[in-house]
Amino acid sequence: MRLLAVGSFLFLAFAAGCSNKLGEELAKDQPNGRATMFHTEAVDAATAAKVFGAMLEVNYNFAANLPEQIDRVQGRLTLRLGNDNEQTIAAVIQNGDKESVIRYFEGLAQAVSKAIGNEPVDIVLCRTSLDEPFHTVVWPSQPK
Repeated sequence: MRLLAVGSFLFLAFAAGCSNKLGEELAKDQPNGRATMFHTEAVDAATAAKVFGAMLEVNYNFAANLPEQIDRVQGRLTLRLGNDNEQTIAAVIQNGDKESVIRYFEGLAQAVSKAIGNEPVDIVLCRTSLDEPFHTVVWPSQPK
């Protein structure tokens, strides 16, 4: 019995140590693959579901197998998106908000904002992993 208790404790400790640092996963099967997104504890499940739903509705490309995460930073909803297109990354770094691909992310931010009651949204574009941000798209709150 004691061995079972020790084994159970070790299993739980191991499982806790392996929890995803990105947070809780949301997932939905799509025709072109499985859409997944994570949300931190700073974002409640209902808000995360609304954001995920809005992204699915505007056909955000979840099939790229890059990480996506919803968080709150200083009270603002923050959506971190991985990107592995080096040409796009270089263009955004060089041209900032003037780069045409930013219009796509502004549209995404607007859809997400609308889904959560028009609150402001920051989209942090990251190089492949979410710990290498290279640009932030700031979407203000909209009148209700």
